Amino acid sequence: QEKKQRRTKEKKKKKHENNDDDDSNNNNYNRHLGKKKGVKRAKTIHNHPDNLTPEQIQQQKHYSKQRTTKLITTMARALLNPLQDDFKIGTIGSSVAAGHDNCHYDSYESQLQRTLSSIFLSAGMNLIVQNAGEGGGCGDTHENQVFCITHNVSPDVDIIHYSWTYFEHGGAEKARESLIRWGQQMPKRPMV
Repeated sequence: QEKKQRRTKEKKKKKHENNDDDDSNNNNYNRHLGKKKGVKRAKTIHNHPDNLTPEQIQQQKHYSKQRTTKLITTMARALLNPLQDDFKIGTIGSSVAAGHDNCHYDSYESQLQRTLSSIFLSAGMNLIVQNAGEGGGCGDTHENQVFCITHNVSPDVDIIHYSWTYFEHGGAEKARESLIRWGQQMPKRPMV
């Protein structure tokens, strides 16, 4: 009995040291998250090019090109419009987006505005980054906040930033699609 317990302990220890409890050991891109033995290895990066088929890589490049084109078009439209003085980015999301447990100055939206303002000012335009992050106490989630997008941020935003991914669990694609569809009904059809 004692020998059996000792062997079981040794197997567990060996398994922990070799990190055999996950199937990621065969991947060259795993690394130790520290210098000590027995430290958990990082998980596989799923969208790393070496983990994708050629078709998936092509699809990823296609989507990346589409997003880049939309961003360039959105910014060019705003900069070339003589009637537009402000470029607005509206952010919706959880308390992470709201910057809870942080100073307002250090929230994502404040940092984004400080970082990019000088670039927009050099082009003769003001940058306004709106923060519509919610703490969740009012019942808002990624599933229902999207329907109030025109009430949470200015209806004439140029870009909508969605930051609920921290709390999303299965089925979030429907909420994201709803946000895109609601955004397309807004005057400037903002990029999401």
